[in-house]
Amino acid sequence: MWARAVLCAALLSALCPTGSTEAEREEREVQDNRYNSNRLLGALHEVLEKLQTKRINPWEKKYGQVPSCDLGEHCAIRKGSRIGKMCDCPSGAFCNFFLLKCL
Repeated sequence: MWARAVLCAALLSALCPTGSTEAEREEREVQDNRYNSNRLLGALHEVLEKLQTKRINPWEKKYGQVPSCDLGEHCAIRKGSRIGKMCDCPSGAFCNFFLLKCL
């Protein structure tokens, strides 16, 4: 008899909600969504500020030139049958188009 009572109590406690109603759960979800959206907006604002303050000096701009790379770095990329240069190898080295590296 006690076993049945304990079993019924366990089933009732498992089936009945623990005091939180659907409205409370929805309110909690809305607050979590607000918090997450505020965090994302703050992060986006920081990124946009950094991008606005980042300026490239005129002597760093190289129009029509590719940057230089070190020995052993990838200097070219292959896309199908085409090969494109990513950077210029230093003097005395050349871009090996088989390995796609400066040698």
